[in-house]
Amino acid sequence: MDVILQIGAHRTASTSFQTYLRQHSCELNEQGMGFWGPPRLRRGLLYGVIANPNQRQPPLEFARAQGRISLQLEQSRLKGLTQLVVSDENMLGIKRHNISNQTLYPTAGERLAKYVAAFGGSVKTIHLSLRCPSTYWTSALSFCIPRGVRVPSCARIAALSTHTRTWRDVITDISAAAPDVAIYVSTYEQHAAAPQSMLSYLMGQSGPVSNTQIWRNKRPSAQELLRLPLGAEEFQNLSANICGNHWQPFSQVQRTMLQEHYADDLFWLRSGADGLAHLLEDPKSEKTGLPAGLDFVKKGQRYDARQRMARPS
Repeated sequence: MDVILQIGAHRTASTSFQTYLRQHSCELNEQGMGFWGPPRLRRGLLYGVIANPNQRQPPLEFARAQGRISLQLEQSRLKGLTQLVVSDENMLGIKRHNISNQTLYPTAGERLAKYVAAFGGSVKTIHLSLRCPSTYWTSALSFCIPRGVRVPSCARIAALSTHTRTWRDVITDISAAAPDVAIYVSTYEQHAAAPQSMLSYLMGQSGPVSNTQIWRNKRPSAQELLRLPLGAEEFQNLSANICGNHWQPFSQVQRTMLQEHYADDLFWLRSGADGLAHLLEDPKSEKTGLPAGLDFVKKGQRYDARQRMARPS
């Protein structure tokens, strides 16, 4: 059985993608594909893969996790499944750790090496979804503030905007941790609202059609954030950066800087990513715009020559 680790990142419509897979689980099973999501993975199945301070014998707990995963994989094989999507964005890291470390997934490589080892050679594909850091950090902070994370100061926002670690570094770490696994990358901007398209890339065949748009775990609006029981300093930091119905902590200069880093990462991916990863993008239309579609605009060398305009020399 081929396992596809769908590892997020957070705030890139991972929960919406998981909802899509869950809604179409019967159709996917008929196509030979199974799905394990957070409700199953976080009930103890993956306990011990990543060591924590409460474990007295981490190697023993890791071996037990390998055994549990192996048994579950065998059950899936007996059902006739040939592919399995294992989706949980927490495999890549924790949002709070990103915020506290002011960088993107600093332990991504170490974590993925352990998860790949825990599945005993069954992992054939890793899928990572990216998002422009200017909107990623804003969405992550907006989601975490109601859950106890402090509203960041101007200094912390500046630190986030100037940190040198980018998605390219995350991908490089994952590739080093899983050198024999194919890594596929998609973007939130293109595939957040198209889970069927993204799954089709990963399956190698058309996925089930979804008749409704799925949008889960929306970030809180500015009004929802302002209603939180915040201290005076936090409230001031929050209210000073309200733009319409959204909180925008980054200045225009900071957003431009983050967008430039993201553009560099995408250029690297489109250029082959040094052979480390493959970017999943929908093909562009050969015709651009309504006039071209209707053959309304006629111009070019042959047309101009027929009209006795500029002739080729």
